[in-house]
Amino acid sequence: MIKKILFSVSVLSLVFLTAFLFRSNENTVYPSDLKSNNFSLRPTCGTVDYMESLYKQDPAYRQKMIDLEKYVEKFTKEHSHKDGNRTIITIPVVVHVVWNTAAQNISDDQILSQIDVLNRDFRRLNTDTNLTPAPWKSLGADCQIEFKMARRDPGGNPTLGITRTQTNITEFGQSNALKFTSQGGHDAWDRDRYLNLWSCNLGSQLLGYATFPGGNASLDGVAIGYSYFGTTGVVSPPYNKGRTATHEVGHWLWLYHIWGDDNGSCAGSDLIGDTPNQASEFYGCPGYPTTDACSPSSPGVMFMNYMDYTDDACMNLFTQGQLVRINSALNGPRLPIQSSNGHVDVSGQPICSFKSDSLSVLFNNPVHFSDQSAGIPTGWQWTFTGGSPSSSTSQNPTVTYSTPGYYTVKLRVSNGFGADSLTKVSYIRVRGSAMSVFSQLSPPTFSRLGVNANDTSKINFTWLRSVPNNTVNYKIKIRKIGTTFDYVLPANNNGLDSVAGIRKSYLDSMAVQMGVTGDSVRCSWRAWVYNGIDSMQAASSFIISFVRSPIGIQVISNEIPQKFALYNNYPNPFNPVTKINFDIPNLSGDKKVQVVVYDVLGNQVELLVNNELEAGKYSVDWNAANYSSGIYFYRINAGSYTDTRKMILVK
Repeated sequence: MIKKILFSVSVLSLVFLTAFLFRSNENTVYPSDLKSNNFSLRPTCGTVDYMESLYKQDPAYRQKMIDLEKYVEKFTKEHSHKDGNRTIITIPVVVHVVWNTAAQNISDDQILSQIDVLNRDFRRLNTDTNLTPAPWKSLGADCQIEFKMARRDPGGNPTLGITRTQTNITEFGQSNALKFTSQGGHDAWDRDRYLNLWSCNLGSQLLGYATFPGGNASLDGVAIGYSYFGTTGVVSPPYNKGRTATHEVGHWLWLYHIWGDDNGSCAGSDLIGDTPNQASEFYGCPGYPTTDACSPSSPGVMFMNYMDYTDDACMNLFTQGQLVRINSALNGPRLPIQSSNGHVDVSGQPICSFKSDSLSVLFNNPVHFSDQSAGIPTGWQWTFTGGSPSSSTSQNPTVTYSTPGYYTVKLRVSNGFGADSLTKVSYIRVRGSAMSVFSQLSPPTFSRLGVNANDTSKINFTWLRSVPNNTVNYKIKIRKIGTTFDYVLPANNNGLDSVAGIRKSYLDSMAVQMGVTGDSVRCSWRAWVYNGIDSMQAASSFIISFVRSPIGIQVISNEIPQKFALYNNYPNPFNPVTKINFDIPNLSGDKKVQVVVYDVLGNQVELLVNNELEAGKYSVDWNAANYSSGIYFYRINAGSYTDTRKMILVK
């Protein structure tokens, strides 16, 4: 049932008072994604509670609002959305950033992203208008309002429209201290010339709140939690698309919550004729159509209206009826702001500022930079590290980055009054090729790979391509099971191929460094792809074992020695290969023979022999190409026999 727009003055007043005296609890626990289905506190708008507190502070304000509703009723009767083709109204905006921690001191880019959202939403230029259900598409309204950052402060000096105040207050809630410099916040600028937005830490359960027209000028404006302000920076999903400000500025322009704040009753109203009657607020992203007790049949409730509580991604329209009420504010209590020149540039000492059309761009795609400086500069000197061109004197240049990475941008502006500069470190993120999930091929999982210090042949690790061309780099990571350290090895062809050929001798030395158990070490290997700034791993890792098989053992003689012997290596000193000879007589029982190399700290660096050997005279080579100069020891373990000797590696 559509609510009637025409009311008698007495009924209007009663409805208005009811909206506040019998409002829904703004911090109720609700059992779901639709109201009443999720047992968790959700951040909400605090406008109703805040306005009620102002009425208590100033009882005359409530009566003033009742009187203003008489004006709205008259305006509504005399105007309709059909006469909405008026001149675009520009509203100058000042943003007061009040911060206690570095994260709360939101960036200029985060602020400008919010202004962009307001301009799209209030002009019906938002990209998600296609999500407005068919029955209501014709009701979507271009409110013919544009928001611009202030360019001159109340004293007539150049400004970027941003003030920054460090405070010792950790959480403001709905305290008026936010709006007074003397109390840890920042004073409002003239509300007849500027829309005041405050960004601060309001507390986890408060998205923002606003004032309706007609109240105390020093309190007038909109407060928004710093992590719900804009679309970039420190924003928090699902309130990361700037719709908190759209909702709250709607209140500032005299719109009420779409459900009428009547505590679930169908008797309340938002005083708008083309919004369906609605019992209570909605959260999350309801499916269309959604009905309730007040609108029990399709198309149901207008949960995607900016004045509901749904997630940012699910809000997408103001209606023609809401436009009429906004017009009543801009032609009534908000009329003075139409004459403001707060957004008009004024010449003076420049204040440097700039932005780009994108903070994240694919490599070889253009980035368009625009000067946002105040003071009407006449000279520009840009520096684009890693960009093409690397510098420019244009006011609004275009730059291309061919290599993925993060890039710093600097601008110096000047005029007859002076100069100013700004550097944004790692400002532009240049992405590489989009990568797709890929799989490994060989060696397959659970493979046992023979490795040896003297074997220069290769084992090929192969996988599928993540992209169809050679614009990305591949690496493999090998890790001993149960540890966290990775051996990172590039793919062939400077990392461009999807194969990594690794010498068995290198894998053998890696196995020694990992620490073998018996003659092997169990590892995992996984391929990774890098596009210059991002990375992606293969769908799964494979388990493999490096089995040390010293194929370099030579039988010198089949003559059976009479006793064990370990001889001095030769040459000694050596670089990088030396030979070690040893004798093994007949062994009874366990025939396992080990020849182990240790460093001066007693750490095992190589297991040269780990085999069952028959009686004989043997020789084994140690290739120390992967080790540094110094003293090493080699030991033989054969049955109960053990002996140790010293050798010197000199490079």
